[in-house]
Amino acid sequence: MKISKICLYTVPLLLVAGIAYGNFKGGSEPTYVTEAMSAVSNKMSYDYGITTCKANQYQVDKWKISCMSANTPTALSYSVLPAEKAPYSVPTPFYLIADNDVARKAAGEGLLSFMMIDIRAEADQVKQLATN
Repeated sequence: MKISKICLYTVPLLLVAGIAYGNFKGGSEPTYVTEAMSAVSNKMSYDYGITTCKANQYQVDKWKISCMSANTPTALSYSVLPAEKAPYSVPTPFYLIADNDVARKAAGEGLLSFMMIDIRAEADQVKQLATN
């Protein structure tokens, strides 16, 4: 009888603790990447509707995000670096480089135009910036 009462109280407590740990632990992305995803998603949502962004680590300390909505036929793709790696001062903890034509075009439109997205950087420059 005592064992069943202990299980009755312990199991729900462990379940709640597990869910809380999973929610607050977060992903494996660094803070600057999650903030970049949030900022791009928020700005895109104004012009394109509900937007989702996903981060991918393609090398050590090198991240890309892709964001899309139901109103964008192609995902907007960006390279994300910490602000310290930017070739100029940025007011955010991240530095974004547009990787595809859709992202370059969107960088000059709507609220995304306020984000200081680099549309001129080439792939070689991104590699050089990331190594510095």
